[in-house]
Amino acid sequence: MGILDIFKSKPDVREIGNLNCVNIGGKFDTGHKVDNKALFKYLKDHIKKKTLKKEFSSKINEKIISGTVNELKVKSAGIFFIPSYFINHKDYEKIMGFKIIDKTLIILNIQNDQDWWSKKLNYDQEIRSVSMQIIELDDGEYNLLKPFEKKITQGKNKKFIDNYMDLYQVIFGGLFKTDKRKKYPINSFVSLVGFKE
Repeated sequence: MGILDIFKSKPDVREIGNLNCVNIGGKFDTGHKVDNKALFKYLKDHIKKKTLKKEFSSKINEKIISGTVNELKVKSAGIFFIPSYFINHKDYEKIMGFKIIDKTLIILNIQNDQDWWSKKLNYDQEIRSVSMQIIELDDGEYNLLKPFEKKITQGKNKKFIDNYMDLYQVIFGGLFKTDKRKKYPINSFVSLVGFKE
């Protein structure tokens, strides 16, 4: 069974839900190492004191737009469309959304790691690791991805899944295989912990 065949079977509607996010980049996550001990203490203290919502710095709102595609509106970065098949699938550790704007590629990553978080924190709803990778594209890189710039924003299009998979291959089989991106994969990142409403 090929990767595209999974989208031809009967839709299994899946959702992430709305997430309120705490930014941990720079404070607990340096991009090379995460200080989990300090992070867990910080989050546990705020959960215990019921002050966690004061730490929320961004929000992700989800909308199911079809049996196979969900829309994620990220407060600070706009709208991403994702194949819902990857949500909570045992064979996929994360869900990815892509956006190309102003010669910049933004990759939204939402982890399927609720079980891991549930062992670390006592919280009533699901918790997920969330991140955004920001890649400033040079002219050659932009020209490689430009054919997908508008296609990836058309989540309601019947060919969205095909376009998504094609873009995925170009990014991970082409862009990140170049010498430049082997040395410097991304230019900056945002690291978050998302708490389901």
